[in-house]
Amino acid sequence: MSLSSLKFLLPLLLLLVVPRISVTGDESNDDVGQQYCIADVQTPDDELQGAIKWACEQQGVDCNMIQENQPCYQPNTVKDHADFVFNSYYQKFKNQGGNCYFNGAAMITELDPSHDNCHFEYLP
Repeated sequence: MSLSSLKFLLPLLLLLVVPRISVTGDESNDDVGQQYCIADVQTPDDELQGAIKWACEQQGVDCNMIQENQPCYQPNTVKDHADFVFNSYYQKFKNQGGNCYFNGAAMITELDPSHDNCHFEYLP
């Protein structure tokens, strides 16, 4: 084997032998496949507000967290509040036939929408 072919094969061999290193240091895959229900950004605020009102009337949906001085009040937008309420409803009722539809105002995401001190619940 010539020296030039060895130079070509060495990087390929290293790719096979050197283990993958996590840049973040977080090697947990606990959130893989988790689904959250959030508001569709294209839905008008008045439709989102109606869906929030309906969801908050359902027993077990946590709407207290979007009240003033609570962890999910900020940012104080209809869309952000809808994200939290829609997900609260979805997590509570998804195993009982509930869905993430809200008359087309919501959608599923696998990205955890939690932010700052506002934690979005996930239930398997």
